[in-house]
Amino acid sequence: MKKLLLSLSIACLGLAAQAQDFKPAKGDVTTEFGLAGGLNNAEFDLNEGLLRFRYFVKSDLAIRAGFNVSTFSNTDNIYGAVGSPNENKVGYNKNSQTDLTINLGIEKHFTGTDRLSPYVGADFLIGSSSVKESRENVLGGNYVDGENFERKGPGAFGFGLRGVIGADYYIAKRLYLGAEAGFGFMSSKDGEITTTTTTGGTTTTVTNKSAGKNFGIDSSIITAVRVGFVF
Repeated sequence: MKKLLLSLSIACLGLAAQAQDFKPAKGDVTTEFGLAGGLNNAEFDLNEGLLRFRYFVKSDLAIRAGFNVSTFSNTDNIYGAVGSPNENKVGYNKNSQTDLTINLGIEKHFTGTDRLSPYVGADFLIGSSSVKESRENVLGGNYVDGENFERKGPGAFGFGLRGVIGADYYIAKRLYLGAEAGFGFMSSKDGEITTTTTTGGTTTTVTNKSAGKNFGIDSSIITAVRVGFVF
């Protein structure tokens, strides 16, 4: 009987030790991927979540950094009219946009359960956006030799602060799903717009100053579902 009780005690202690291994400890690093919005049409929002890292200074305290990059590019071919001298020539309409959001912050984790780790935190956010539109040998939607146009801007740069609340649930050892919500503000300033036009062999460049600033307060789901790993 004593041997049986001793064996059961050892087994229980082993299970408890294994349960404690679900969550990260001091010195652990996590990385996670999620689905989230970002910067759209040079407008900032408070979402992020494409890629995020955390370093646990203590088992209940982590430093975090997140990155969200989105790019868009589209090119339309414009051909010379059939039967014209330009029939075999081609021009281009091009549009592109690149958006970047970076967040740096801290998390305080609470006891929760063996698998559930609730937390609160705060982020400092930085964002930027760049936009470019160009046309080569195109005018009014038609192919025209030497008619070029390029417009850069209005791009934007901004910063903000956000408070967050969330939880991670460990579905397996060092593998978790998470959800998070936040409330904060973002302030941004539009950049300059530079337009370069070439017509009849003459090139003209015009630069317009910033159109102004934007300020917004927003609540948001940072990422509906996050999948993370502990290293």
